[in-house]
Amino acid sequence: MARAARGMLSGRLLLLALELQRARHGLVSLVILGVVAAIAGATAWLALWALLVAIAVHVGLTWPWAFAGVLVINLLLLVWVAAAMKALTPMLALPASRRQFHWLFNDPMDPEAPSPDGRTARPS
Repeated sequence: MARAARGMLSGRLLLLALELQRARHGLVSLVILGVVAAIAGATAWLALWALLVAIAVHVGLTWPWAFAGVLVINLLLLVWVAAAMKALTPMLALPASRRQFHWLFNDPMDPEAPSPDGRTARPS
């Protein structure tokens, strides 16, 4: 019985280790996407100032429209990066380990487990 308990604990610790490794990968991805967002934001800021300078120097529409295009592209890139970062954040919650160690985490906001017939229990 002790061997079975040790094996069960070992399996749960292995799950925790694997999920922490997955969370680390997600965190690294978030940092990289944050750097990409910072670069895109800096580029949009520089393009905005270049647009203002081009409008002041050139009366024609060629350069300003080009800089406006750069702004639009960088803003679209920022929207994409924000969506990708939002999609990666659930990886940091460790859902499988939280289910296995429910007695340790015991988060009252977690949904109740469904009963064997598939329905969730309702409070009386």
